[in-house]
Amino acid sequence: MSDRTDLLEGKTRETFLKYLIPAVGGMLGTSLYVLGDTMIVGRGLGAQGLAALNVSIPINNVFNGMGLLFGIGGATAISINRGRRDEEGLNDIFSKSMIMAFIVGMIITLMRIFYLDEFVIFLGASSETFQMSKDYLGVLMSFSTAFLLNVALTVHIRNDGAPRLAMAGMLTGSIMNVILDYIFVFKFHWGMAGVGLATGLAPVTGLVILSTHFIRRENNIRFIFPKTNWSIVRRIITNGGSSFIVELSAGVVIFAFNRALADITGDIGITAYSIIANLSLIFAAIFTGVGQAIQPIVSINYGAKKINRVYEFVKMGIWTSLGLGVSFYIIGLFFPEFLISIFIQADGELLSIATRGIRLYFLSFILMGVNIVLTSFIQSKEYGRISFMISLFRGFIFVILILIILPKFIGIDGVWLTLPLAELVTSIISFVYVRKYREAVRKAVGR
Repeated sequence: MSDRTDLLEGKTRETFLKYLIPAVGGMLGTSLYVLGDTMIVGRGLGAQGLAALNVSIPINNVFNGMGLLFGIGGATAISINRGRRDEEGLNDIFSKSMIMAFIVGMIITLMRIFYLDEFVIFLGASSETFQMSKDYLGVLMSFSTAFLLNVALTVHIRNDGAPRLAMAGMLTGSIMNVILDYIFVFKFHWGMAGVGLATGLAPVTGLVILSTHFIRRENNIRFIFPKTNWSIVRRIITNGGSSFIVELSAGVVIFAFNRALADITGDIGITAYSIIANLSLIFAAIFTGVGQAIQPIVSINYGAKKINRVYEFVKMGIWTSLGLGVSFYIIGLFFPEFLISIFIQADGELLSIATRGIRLYFLSFILMGVNIVLTSFIQSKEYGRISFMISLFRGFIFVILILIILPKFIGIDGVWLTLPLAELVTSIISFVYVRKYREAVRKAVGR
């Protein structure tokens, strides 16, 4: 109850920061799974290992997307009900979302057992990268259920008044991943299978940390055996659909870019893009963290009909994301060689391709954060269909259409400029046609 009062009555700036820092930290923890893998692979297994890893990265987006689908979907419904002082059925919503995460995790594990080779080929592995990709995915997909449960439970615990514990769970798992990466690759020489094992153990560590929320009895929600109620299931999926698309779209972008670059430059272009994609995952995770920070506070204030507070929080989210986006672009524009050196000692053609790619691709960050935050705002008010459509066009339709057309005219630069143009088109169309999106922008700039 005290947490509910703080969200509805506390100072807006302090409340925003209370959720912003842990949310961003938690999402950084998620992205650091892949970053740790990339740094170790680049140093220990070379350019071929980086190419194999980049082919496999979309599975991490599937894990995160599915986890957010059920986590954000259930947590949004719970927060809005709390804002309305409707405490009935909160445990039922929580339990249903976690059960769905478990079931989908098991389905992905079964896919790994029966269709691993076909899946690796589908992702675009070449004959040179096939075995490395298979070694990595074969181990990683065995932990599918742990990944989904960890992501979903992190969101629920953050919404249950424990944002710092949620962040601690994600960061602890990430640190363990990096440590185990180093041991398994450089000490045990287990190659890509060792990298996959280190990454797979990270969400297991996170779940152990998160379980203390219930062991210490600090929880306001608990697991029960839920009743059969398909309207709740639909509500969860509708609420979380946008988050799922936002996260999955990052994997689709990587998949589509790998295919396009393979046709233009071969594995060297994919290696260059592996560096850019990992940097992009980190920055996108920060933007997603800002969006997740406003989700519980917007939902509960919207449920309590405190609309002025809703827009005050959205305003903070927009300006925070815009400032971060401009900063990320400036870093990419002036320090691309430094960013590349974090992953691999590149020279010649690889350095040239990656440097040019960073300077063009990083333009997308200027608007990416604003789009993610505004979509999260619409989603937090349970306008699930609107936020889903914006995310679908931004993450899938615009990206694929531009990627098909632009490289035919300007070659590899067309690949790098695809995402910036997709973000720009999304902003324009959303502002013109989506009233809630336009309202939030105008409130943010004081009009």
